[in-house]
Amino acid sequence: MSLKAFLESVMPARASMSLLHCTNVERGVGIMQAGDLQPSACPVYGEELLYLFYGRPAYRSNPSATAGRIEELWPVGLVFDPSVLHAAIRVVPFDSGGFARYHDLLGPHLDRNAFELDTGADLPGRIVAAFFETNGNYYFQRPAVAERDLPISRLEARGYARLIADPSLRDDDDRCATIEVQFDREVRLADALQAIVAPTVMLEDPAILDALAACPNAVLLPYEVFGRSRPIELVYPLYARVHDFHASTGSFA
Repeated sequence: MSLKAFLESVMPARASMSLLHCTNVERGVGIMQAGDLQPSACPVYGEELLYLFYGRPAYRSNPSATAGRIEELWPVGLVFDPSVLHAAIRVVPFDSGGFARYHDLLGPHLDRNAFELDTGADLPGRIVAAFFETNGNYYFQRPAVAERDLPISRLEARGYARLIADPSLRDDDDRCATIEVQFDREVRLADALQAIVAPTVMLEDPAILDALAACPNAVLLPYEVFGRSRPIELVYPLYARVHDFHASTGSFA
């Protein structure tokens, strides 16, 4: 049974989660002033694509970057309304760019296209329900279904369950269990931006405040940085602020 057929038999999670685009301050300033996110050339698919992640930041800075206070390198998270899911062209249950790293666990007989799913606004919620049961479990990466719980005939579903439950110390991060949503068109901030997570220094900038004036529904979620930090260390306040946003909107229900 294909992964798509397996998911069609699953009721989606009760609440839809927002979508995330993560970047750094330098690029985030440009996005805010442009007023939209645009597709760009994708080396994986050979198409002009825009990537968002369902419900979670799924962001990793360069782990080898040393400590400093270069504010342009600090992380930014843009949170988008779930309604943009209707414009998606492809859903993948993991970071598609990492497929080569995940291949052995997914199953050497399976290609990436076995996990490339059609569109459908409720499809990410079906993935969450099938493998994590709740949005809260998904956010904290606590799988609720093990490979052994699935019949051997469900090869793709078993492979994904194996991947997200793998405890080994590998050079991977939690993008292997974060749902990727692809678009071939722009996403306008004024239409869909729900929140922005960014360092206070960015959210107090007059140019950014002017750009945010065109996004009447956007909530500001600042974080502070205390002294010199490695960019990778600032991922954690990003996850914490997005978690608080989900909690305030009932997404973990």
